[in-house]
Order: sequence, then structure tokens, then C-alpha cells
Amino acid sequence: MNRTAAYLLSALLLMLCSPAAAQDPDSAYLARVQDTVDRYYRLHPRKRLSGEERRFRVIPLYGIMYTPETGPLAMGGFMGSYRTSRDTLVPLSSVGAVAMVSTNLSVAGAVTGDWYGPAGGFRIRYLVRFNNSPRYFWGLGFDSAIDDASRSTLTSRRVRARAEFLYRRGGLLQAGGFLGYDFYRAADFSDPQAVAGLPLTTGYMTMGAYFDLDTRDSRTAPSRGVYLMLEPGINIPLAGTAFFFSTEFTADFYFPLWKGCVGAVDIYGNLLTGGAPWTMWPEAGGDVRLRGYYQGRYRDRNLLSFQLELRQTVYRSHGLAAWIGAGNVFPSFGDLDIKNTLPTYGAGYRLSFLGLVLRLDAGFGLRGQWAVTAGLSHSF
Repeated sequence: MNRTAAYLLSALLLMLCSPAAAQDPDSAYLARVQDTVDRYYRLHPRKRLSGEERRFRVIPLYGIMYTPETGPLAMGGFMGSYRTSRDTLVPLSSVGAVAMVSTNLSVAGAVTGDWYGPAGGFRIRYLVRFNNSPRYFWGLGFDSAIDDASRSTLTSRRVRARAEFLYRRGGLLQAGGFLGYDFYRAADFSDPQAVAGLPLTTGYMTMGAYFDLDTRDSRTAPSRGVYLMLEPGINIPLAGTAFFFSTEFTADFYFPLWKGCVGAVDIYGNLLTGGAPWTMWPEAGGDVRLRGYYQGRYRDRNLLSFQLELRQTVYRSHGLAAWIGAGNVFPSFGDLDIKNTLPTYGAGYRLSFLGLVLRLDAGFGLRGQWAVTAGLSHSF
């Protein structure tokens, strides 16, 4: 592919990708690179690379897109890949940066990377992200979010930094730990009483353990296998509020059903203890789970979700997907109310192109809520 074609492809991908989603375009790109490298390893024997083959390679990224939270948005940046070893069994390392600005004056930027040690078993994943975004806010908990009249406005200002130190053994199991920093400030709040006098500014140092088991045949378009992830952590306040514990887990299952059709199941939880401030609560919505809801309208200390998706190849690289699912945000398991379950369903189009899966989904939720989301790779 020549340079002009690469630029045009980058623009196309960014136009279809939502930066407000939980799955960032940079992480999707890294997953695609990793999957491509893995397939190469299975088809080619080990060999040594020349210095030219090891050089740093850059793909420019730019485009125009739209999200319900930000409106029309322009983005620019780059993604680069390089090798830390002459051994082709050691995956590619990556680094990238992106900046974006929207018509509602949202501004965001991120630097992300994935570094592999010379032997390939040890890796460091890192991310630094900033955003300043005007948002709608409905209050805390399900009862506030369900009331359309409770909507107010604020400007969300967040800085997040995180580094993961991981070691993979035997090709399937990966374990390690993480360190991070999370700063949040709610500025220009039209109704500060919506948070009942709780702090509008918080800062935390985060740390914890990370474990995953991955038997998928592909990271970007799996047709069979299992992905299990567990991340227990502790969050230590740098100002004011108390520390709290967090537990995040994912259980994904993939299985072929009939010719060209794959079934995918996603079970997810994000659980926080009672000391967690509202600025750190998990939010329903986005382009991964509970598609169809404005991201952040429904929030509480705990979130559980389930979804079942069918992915059918229709013709060559074209495909369709349909899903049903449900989720719940709740303050504690003792207060979990099945009547507050958030249903989600929808359908979308898939296009496989140069190892990518381009995705466009229309999701629907409770009381006529809906959203159109787009992105790189499948939603999970």
C-alpha cells in the first residue's frame, strides 16, 4: 500500500471510530497489530531480522467523526510500531498519540504504548489520557437517571495515567500488576446539589493485580475460545476522601453456530466498595456494553452486564450482527433491584478490511433511548 492510500485508510477508519467509547481506537489498533503478528508466527518459522526490518514504522491518523456526547469531532495523531528484538517470536511493540477537538468544545488527548522485553514474555502497557468535555448529568443512581427532568450540565475534566507490568507464561496465562493516577473535576456545574454536597474534585493513586486467560483464535475477530480477566485493585486518595477497593472482571465466550455465524457472550462486572466517590463510579453506555444509552447517564458504585451477540458473514467481507443484553447499576448487592435492569438490543453492519473489522451499530434501550456507535473491531 502506498503512502497516499495509507493516509486515506487512516481517515476512513477514524471517521468510523468513536473516541468516547470504552474501547479506544488506539487499543483496537494494538489488538489488530498483535493479531496480525500472531497469525504470522503460526505460518512462518522463527527467523532473525535485519536492522531495516526492525526500524520504527509510523502510520498517521486523522479524520472527522461524530459521537452523541461530543457532536462532530476532528482527530489527528499517529501510531507507530517497532521491534525490541531480532527474534520474530517477540511481538511488535507500539506507541501512539492522538489529539481531538469537537464542536461542543470538547478537547482530549492520549498517549498509549505497549513495550515487549527482548525475550517476549514481559511487557509494559501504558496510557496517559486527558479530556475536557461538556456533558449532560442526570444525578446519582438509577432513580435520578430515570427522571428526564433531573438533567443538568457540567464540564468533565479528567486526567488518567496507568502502567501495567505483565508476564505471560505458556502462551495462555498472563499475570502482573498495575499502577495509576486518576484526577477528576466537575466544573461549570449547573446543579451542584445533584451530587448532594459530595466533592466535585477527586484525585487517586490506583494499584492492583491483573490476571487473564486467553484461548481465542483471534483477538479482533474470534470465532472460538474463551477470554477471562480479573483485576482487583485499591484506590488511595491524594486529597480528601477515603480509600476504596475495586474489582473488575470479564468473561467472554465465542463459539461457531452454523456456516458463517459466530455466537459471542460477554459477562462483565465493575464493583466498588462503599468509600468510592461518584467521580469514580462505573458508567453504563458507550460502544462496548449497554449500547443505546448515553454514556454516564446511569451510574452507581457497581455495574453488572450481560450480552449475547450473533455475528453472521453475509457476502465476502460484509457481515451483520445482532445482540440482546441487560445491565444494572446499583449501590450494593443488598440494594440490587431487578426492576431497575437496563435492557439493550440492536443490530449493526460489519466490514472486514485489511485485517480490521469496521463496525457500525444502532442500539436501543429503556424508554426509547437509542444511540448509533461505530468503532474498530467487534465490541468485545
